[in-house]
Amino acid sequence: MKKLFIFILTSVIIGNAMAWMMGAWPITFELQPYDGEEKMTLAGLTDELKDNPDEVDLLVELGSIYSLHNEIDKAAVHLDKAIALAPENPAALAWYSANAAKLSGASLDFTWGMYKLYTLAEALAGISQAVDMAPDDLTIRLVRLATFANTGTINSQFHLVFDDEAWFINLIKQYPDDIPEQIKGQVYLSMAQAYFFKADENAGEKVQHYLDLYQSMPNKPAAEQRHFDTLTASFAAADRGQAWK
Repeated sequence: MKKLFIFILTSVIIGNAMAWMMGAWPITFELQPYDGEEKMTLAGLTDELKDNPDEVDLLVELGSIYSLHNEIDKAAVHLDKAIALAPENPAALAWYSANAAKLSGASLDFTWGMYKLYTLAEALAGISQAVDMAPDDLTIRLVRLATFANTGTINSQFHLVFDDEAWFINLIKQYPDDIPEQIKGQVYLSMAQAYFFKADENAGEKVQHYLDLYQSMPNKPAAEQRHFDTLTASFAAADRGQAWK
């Protein structure tokens, strides 16, 4: 999965800038544009898959790229096949489940949101199962951190994002010069989002801490910068005297 890990270092953060709000109407996941290098990667992987149609790593890599750019139907084609071929593959399960969470949010629910909550819960449980299968896999941890941070407290397993926080902060402290800046930035921005949704008496300090850490990062991707700007504005406007108790 080396190629997949390298791609994540240059990819946009998972999901949209704010949480999945699980009403009956579909959520629009805005298409994230591909740069020239990403288009070349897609073309190369697509050609390689023609010769190796049942190669799970290729299916997962292609599916993850499409999912990260919010082409979730295209992602599902590859990830559905990957999980069918290798249901015990942690990476396949993590990416299949993360994309399934987006598909849940994007669906039209005639049960006033109840079915979407059910399918979202199933998808998020799949991500946690993947972490349990490969607890030291950085990529899978990052999938859960970013996905859970952006789903918020409607997720019954939301508390696990703080386990991932501890795991990543310990990793960064142990290897400060070895963890890529892109990974650090995604961790900081995701945790600022997570604490914003947690909204308890300590959350404001944590949100500001992680926003400051992210602001100090060099070379911020455009999609992450938009997320940062949206979250900063929402944080400034929040009535923390009443809601954050």
